[in-house]
Amino acid sequence: MNLGKDLKSIRKNKTYSQAEVASNIISQSTYSKFEAGIRDVDASIYLQLLQRLNISAEEFDYIRNDYNYGRKQKLIHSLFSLDYNHIASLHKLKQQTVLFLQEHRDEDIEEIYLICEAFIQLHDTKNIDIARNIVEPIWKEMSKYEQWYLNDIRIINTILFLFPADIAIEFTQTVLTRLDMYKDFHDAERLKIAFKINLSLILIKNKDYAKALTIIEDSLQSDKKKMSYTILSLHYSREAICRVNLQEKKPEHPLKKAQQLLMLYDDQYYWELIQQEFKQYTLSRSSMD
Repeated sequence: MNLGKDLKSIRKNKTYSQAEVASNIISQSTYSKFEAGIRDVDASIYLQLLQRLNISAEEFDYIRNDYNYGRKQKLIHSLFSLDYNHIASLHKLKQQTVLFLQEHRDEDIEEIYLICEAFIQLHDTKNIDIARNIVEPIWKEMSKYEQWYLNDIRIINTILFLFPADIAIEFTQTVLTRLDMYKDFHDAERLKIAFKINLSLILIKNKDYAKALTIIEDSLQSDKKKMSYTILSLHYSREAICRVNLQEKKPEHPLKKAQQLLMLYDDQYYWELIQQEFKQYTLSRSSMD
């Protein structure tokens, strides 16, 4: 695995000399040997060299893999971009993790396997206790950690709604505090928004509509401009669910906002999902189609 050779290609493309890249990090002769594959450098030096070239470690790995994610990274990205209502995609990802685990023991991929299995069982049995028992080892293990990092936080967010409400609320509060430390990190704000909207559904399921509405309203006020159109429409629809159940006047107005937004993007599929969720949690309280 010749990291230096790949770094050399990027350096030359950016028209840097070896001396410019190595300056105040390592000697030019050591750097030259690194590029030639004669010697390695430690991790802190490697990261400084990447920073000098203004390239992240993730992008460097992506470039080195012929502008593709590696096999493990593909599975991780697939999990976080998955539509968990699409059962065929869940089965496909689960099978990919099985094949991977036949060749490598990897705790991250084992967690992805468990998450896929939990969602599949939830789809097939409609029994949240079965799904919760499948992912229980994940949250039990993570509850022991002194600190959570971004990948841990993404995993927790994926299975948050399977937790008992008290655990979900506690985890969310801890996560939001932890994410404050990532205030300048590009993914942190998106994760905060995701946790808030996921917690709102847990509270809706527990019929704590007033608390769910407070979370949604706070999120809309502080994060609205940072939301994707799908997440914004989900905020509006869950606001409508809360207002219907709290028997407010004109409770469905936010749902119409969600519809208008999704129709602007020609996203009929997501609008259908939102209508299904709205009907599920308002029952006969609303007559809106």
